[in-house]
Amino acid sequence: MYERKQDMLLGIRTVGIREWKNVEHQYNRYEATPYKALDILFENYKFTGIDKVVDFGCGRGRVTFCIHNYFHIPVTGIETNEITYEEALENKTGYRKKAKNITAPITFKYGLA
Repeated sequence: MYERKQDMLLGIRTVGIREWKNVEHQYNRYEATPYKALDILFENYKFTGIDKVVDFGCGRGRVTFCIHNYFHIPVTGIETNEITYEEALENKTGYRKKAKNITAPITFKYGLA
């Protein structure tokens, strides 16, 4: 319930696990970082206004959006799966509607890091 509620507050859809079929190279399934883990991280680690973050293997962008929303700093997400990358871009559209007041850039790149 908490996961879906947080997604709704951010205007994104990141809940769920995705297993990849017919993958011959290194395999990592998609599973978003739990929001409760991000809450603990943000309570114990602070970014400053001059920091910039790169989220390698950003998936649908949960960590990317959370950092951007919480700290108002530039964040770039990099994703190697085309379907998941497209989902991150869709999430960016929904997120920007909710986070209109945050001027720091948020970008997504497709490809290997």
